[in-house]
Amino acid sequence: MAASMERFSLWLTLLETAMQTPSPHNVQPWRIRLVSEREAELYIDGNRTLPKEDVTGSFILSAMGMFIEAIALLAAPRGFKLEYELSHPPQWYAETILHDIRTDLLPFARLQLSSGSPRENPYPESLFIKRRTSRINFLPTPIGETASTTLAELATRWGQQYKQIVDPEEIENILAHNIDALFQDLNTLAYHDEIVSWFRFTDRAAKRHRDGLDWRCMNTSRTAFWLAARIPRLMLFPVTRSLLRRQYRRQLGLVPTIGILAGEFFRAASAFETGRFLIRFWLETAKLGLFIHPYGNLVTNPAAAKWMAETTNIKDIWLVFKIGYSEVPPKSYRRSLAEVLVS
Repeated sequence: MAASMERFSLWLTLLETAMQTPSPHNVQPWRIRLVSEREAELYIDGNRTLPKEDVTGSFILSAMGMFIEAIALLAAPRGFKLEYELSHPPQWYAETILHDIRTDLLPFARLQLSSGSPRENPYPESLFIKRRTSRINFLPTPIGETASTTLAELATRWGQQYKQIVDPEEIENILAHNIDALFQDLNTLAYHDEIVSWFRFTDRAAKRHRDGLDWRCMNTSRTAFWLAARIPRLMLFPVTRSLLRRQYRRQLGLVPTIGILAGEFFRAASAFETGRFLIRFWLETAKLGLFIHPYGNLVTNPAAAKWMAETTNIKDIWLVFKIGYSEVPPKSYRRSLAEVLVS
């Protein structure tokens, strides 16, 4: 078996690192079939989509865009260019796949590596390992103007906007709305059942699945994590709601800066291309020594999304996150290469 895989050594090397690409709830929706030394087939795993939360399919499509762009970035300094052809238009996946009950492998793209001259990759492989979501307490160190400008210019080059909010009162208002949206969503049956299926409550479960929302990375106790999943009604009763709101706010820790990305996203073709930008943006934050933690409910909850747009006067917001410096946070597990490969 090892001998038969030797001819795929380039693919295996690229994929080992590309699999560190982030995805919503760490679902890792990609599967790969290696066809030859230079060709591969990329699939969406129908068991790893989020139709009840990602109601436009945009976040899964952006994850696929991130994964493809990660392979391209890693191939460049080795003297290879990644070319790809989607099996269907992105809208087909959003309408036909992500909202149907499908558990099979869904052909997504044909990948091909073509030889060329080695090209510089602005994001060394080490950044793919360094990059991670940080839910732990951030440091009070402000983000410097150089870092802010770098991120804003990168977004502009990809047709996006990057904005920052640093006013403490505005930040607290945003965090309060995030908590309210989360509590509301966890008490919506379809949303609740889908997200809780990705909760990993113990070390044993986290290591067995190597995906999902690992309690180690959530900056909370296993008890609180379990209660949120099993008795979300506690978030609705006045007394327990107040207690849980305060607890969750403490869990978020110090938030010196809120970052916002806005632009074309909630259209299938835009989501895929924006994913290619997002992996670069996330790697750029790692390069700058920064960490982020997305607040997804502020864009997927309709009332919260409307409030964000009106409050910030920013159109087409698709990602809201805390951003700053922190100690090194725990890293989510990833599935093994053997689990991702299709025989």
